[in-house]
Amino acid sequence: MYGYVVIDKPDMFVKDFALYRAFYCGYCKSVGKKCSQLMRFTTNYDITFLDILLHSVYGREKKLDDQVCVLNPLRKKTIALRDELTDRCIDANNILMHYKLEDDVIDKSGAGRGFLDKVLLRRHYKKAKKNLPESDASCARNYARLRELEKSGCTSTDMAADPFACIMQDMSREIFAEKYGNEIGELFYHLGRWIYLIDAVDDLEKDAKKGAYNPFLAGRKFKDRKTFVEENREELDLIFNSCQGAIMKAFDGISTPLYEGVLTNIIWYGLPAAAKTTIGGNKIAKKSLFGSGIER
Repeated sequence: MYGYVVIDKPDMFVKDFALYRAFYCGYCKSVGKKCSQLMRFTTNYDITFLDILLHSVYGREKKLDDQVCVLNPLRKKTIALRDELTDRCIDANNILMHYKLEDDVIDKSGAGRGFLDKVLLRRHYKKAKKNLPESDASCARNYARLRELEKSGCTSTDMAADPFACIMQDMSREIFAEKYGNEIGELFYHLGRWIYLIDAVDDLEKDAKKGAYNPFLAGRKFKDRKTFVEENREELDLIFNSCQGAIMKAFDGISTPLYEGVLTNIIWYGLPAAAKTTIGGNKIAKKSLFGSGIER
């Protein structure tokens, strides 16, 4: 995942932000316990959303505790404690990270990422794929599809986004297990489309400079970001409004007995705000919970 599925703090209740922060920090500490302290850097907003939604759908309330953090050992903070559902999310994230790094190496766009995969991630990925074999198979299959579409210079944003959308849908089926339903599958399919496409918008200038594939640049001229957005604003709005509508429709069909305030904030306010920020050429602070992208 890429870190675009964020909260919109100005429209969030203080209690909901405190809960979100507890999940985020709790996930980070859980990664340290399950994998290693170095792996904690893989914590991101997207996987935090998955962790919260998974617990909500299962109706399983997280246990909270005040603990110190390695980044601030002098001050305790409230964290959500590790459990089996969070471990599923960690496995899913490790699989996604592995295939993303592998894809970057194949595309020759990630100097040093092959080393990161082999040294830091590989052993955790091997454990994760044993726990989520269908998710791993979907990643392998659909990343291969994506590379073929990129090689052909696919000009359809729908076709280009479909492989990652299918990955997210397939992974949700295995992660949610007996709680999986069509609405969950639809939510993650369209969220996968949204993530892939917003990432492509974010990378417009970088891909244009490198001559790398980007579904928004295929078959088009690119002068600069501002000009591109102005000339294609209607299409961009149509694409992301369509994604947003499909995500909201699917989410409305999912029973969320817990943490509804946090989840609704992300779906109804966080995603549109992230799209607006990214299309406008501004960067979202993807790693730190307290970065400028989240404080807005």
